[in-house]
Amino acid sequence: MEQRLKLNTQIYEEACEWFIDCRAGDLDEATRYDFDCWLRKSPEHLSAYLELAAIWNEGPMLDPEGKFDRDTLIAQAALDRDNVVELSNSRNGSDPSTPDVVARTTPTHAEHRRFRRRHFAAIAASIVLVTAAAMLYLQTIRAPAYATAIGEQRSLVLMDGSTVELNSRSKIVVHYTKQGRDVELLRGQALFHVAKDAARPFIVKIGATFVRAVGTEFDVYQKRDDTVVTVVEGRVAILTDHSIGLPDRGVQTTAIDEPRQSNLEFPTIAPGHVGNIMVAAGEQLTVTPKVIQIAEHPNIASATAWTQRRLVFESASLADVADEFNRYNDRQLIVGDRRLETFHVSGVFSSTDPASLIRFLRARPELRIIETESQIRIEKNTS
Repeated sequence: MEQRLKLNTQIYEEACEWFIDCRAGDLDEATRYDFDCWLRKSPEHLSAYLELAAIWNEGPMLDPEGKFDRDTLIAQAALDRDNVVELSNSRNGSDPSTPDVVARTTPTHAEHRRFRRRHFAAIAASIVLVTAAAMLYLQTIRAPAYATAIGEQRSLVLMDGSTVELNSRSKIVVHYTKQGRDVELLRGQALFHVAKDAARPFIVKIGATFVRAVGTEFDVYQKRDDTVVTVVEGRVAILTDHSIGLPDRGVQTTAIDEPRQSNLEFPTIAPGHVGNIMVAAGEQLTVTPKVIQIAEHPNIASATAWTQRRLVFESASLADVADEFNRYNDRQLIVGDRRLETFHVSGVFSSTDPASLIRFLRARPELRIIETESQIRIEKNTS
């Protein structure tokens, strides 16, 4: 981020001039051609111009309380001598005490442009002055966040072409920079299909666990007590803040040494305490607070069945069944008897038809279902 804020002064000054000209209007054909050539000369030119335009358009949102009016910004910009260019009173080396003779009363087009630039010079200086802070604000405070409600699923296309499928009751925050593509999963479940970009690793942060990929497809599910990572295609590296003792899976004892600027930096942990496991397609890991468990025969289709709005249980505990059910329903399923901890469920149900699961549970003679307006309780049938 710090490197990102070291602005190329010349490019931003040129972008300010072009922005002022475009805002003032009445560009002739030759000037429009020059502007087009300037934009095409470098991606940095286009980036700088678009950033300035975004800051201009979002000005009220950057200062919603109106603490910094235009005059204040201009005064602050004028105090910075690097933003002020003193204008000479003389031309062609003439005596500055001798006034220039005005030969025309009607300004030429070039003089009109110079007047516009002088008129907006202070505003341009203000834009340059606040660009760094505004970019920091836009990239951190207002990093894009996406969330789903109960029973809702969303499909997102990120700016690099990667796609994200968000399950019900899920939320992610996206941080994209020139050095990295970082996504924080705050809750729920997401299926990532990552566009290839070796220069910018794609990293998903879930608490103290980091999943790193370049071009792959994987599912991340943050449960109540653990996180499940399922790789559908390609491979990922999983890092966590505790050792895992799985030498046959390529565990490394040093942190990733690739330099990068990111909002989600890898944690700095002493050697011997960093778990770095490469997980290939068709494999699944469960990260708990104390250990990482590798599934012996994972059902990949089952792990991603939620994208087809199906709930697949394979000898799942009632607690896990309740957690899944409650992701899609306002009326929560409650397991009210600890004697049911050994009861397991297998089957395929529709996430859009909660009644189908309830009918299945009612048909089990070991269970007693009690429904109210706010919840559905499961107790052991003692009759």
